[in-house]
Amino acid sequence: MRRGRAPRGFTAWVAATVGSELGAGILAFALTWVASGHGPNVASAVLTATVAPSVVLGLLGGAVADRFGPRRVLIVGTAMLMVVSTGLALAVVFWPTSVVLLLITAVLIGTVSAFQRPAVGVFPRLFVAEGQLGTAMARVGMASQLARTVAPPMGGALVGVLTLGGVALLDVLGCLAMLVTLLLIRPPRTHVAVPDALSPRGVVAGIATVRTTRGVPALLTGVAIVAGAVIPAVLLGVPLAARERGWSATEAGVIEAGWIAGGLLSGAWFAWRGTASRAWRPMAAGPLMIAGGLGLLAISPTWVSALASTMLVGSGVVVFTAHVFPTYLLLAPAPMMSRFQSVLIVVQQVPQLVVNPLIGVLVSAWGTGPMLVMAAAVALIATFVIAMDRTLRRFSTADPRV
Repeated sequence: MRRGRAPRGFTAWVAATVGSELGAGILAFALTWVASGHGPNVASAVLTATVAPSVVLGLLGGAVADRFGPRRVLIVGTAMLMVVSTGLALAVVFWPTSVVLLLITAVLIGTVSAFQRPAVGVFPRLFVAEGQLGTAMARVGMASQLARTVAPPMGGALVGVLTLGGVALLDVLGCLAMLVTLLLIRPPRTHVAVPDALSPRGVVAGIATVRTTRGVPALLTGVAIVAGAVIPAVLLGVPLAARERGWSATEAGVIEAGWIAGGLLSGAWFAWRGTASRAWRPMAAGPLMIAGGLGLLAISPTWVSALASTMLVGSGVVVFTAHVFPTYLLLAPAPMMSRFQSVLIVVQQVPQLVVNPLIGVLVSAWGTGPMLVMAAAVALIATFVIAMDRTLRRFSTADPRV
């Protein structure tokens, strides 16, 4: 697939991803911004309410995708997100935008995402061969990054003009484009259903295999560290820092878009040139870049310097994830790919359940800067975890057998 023609249907799905991610990103920023107006603790609670269902239901979501196939799960999940966004748009017409409404919306979105995200992660596997997986996933990631780059500044501008209800209707349009695309395309590779995936034995077997597969525990540890340090620091730290330092909603949106823009630049390179066959080196380098960006963000006096900092963070995140995610799927047994993916998602989300409320407390007590410095220090640990694993140092995408 490197520099070659994409499989039939894959390009259409990637294009639809831009629309759906754009709508979801605009709505996510609007929810966080409106919540931050109620205080840092409310903002952290809303973000936590989005994450918690993925932790509770994530393993079930992976089992469902192994049983019924990622395409079917994506169709149902996209339709449900349309219902949630439509309901939010109607609710703000008849009731005030209360904390309760924000929390309910966050929980519903998180619940659907718990089933969708494992399916999204393995869907490219139905289009390409093993050696092309890294490039294919980089192209999907680049499409998502493109939408997420545009979404925060658009969210900052639109939430004041369209209100939260209008932003929710934009998300409905994005979901509609994705739903039509999923109904029309047929991946060239057929999903082989696993009948016992939903049984207790099937779920337990997936977890046990994750634990005993060489290289996988170190990968998951690195992902947990990066996710726990970066995602809350950016998603909560930027709007809270903006209010603390007197930046506007539009400027906060631009700053938050910076980490997506940085990731987009890295993602475009990997989509064009492919990922490194010796994946452990960029996996170890990514957290170093992340830590540097978070440290600069902690001391940024203006929104322009903050934008440069978040761009460095985003670039480091994609250098890391563009090599972690394909490696992880290649290490997963074929009948357990979705269950492996669900474990990966849970590992990304669990640290946020602890960190999100902690950020609210730390920022209230000390300010945003010290919190970002702490996040930078945590990110550095991931470099050592990856570099010390012998299996990952030996792994090559040219020969996935280790």
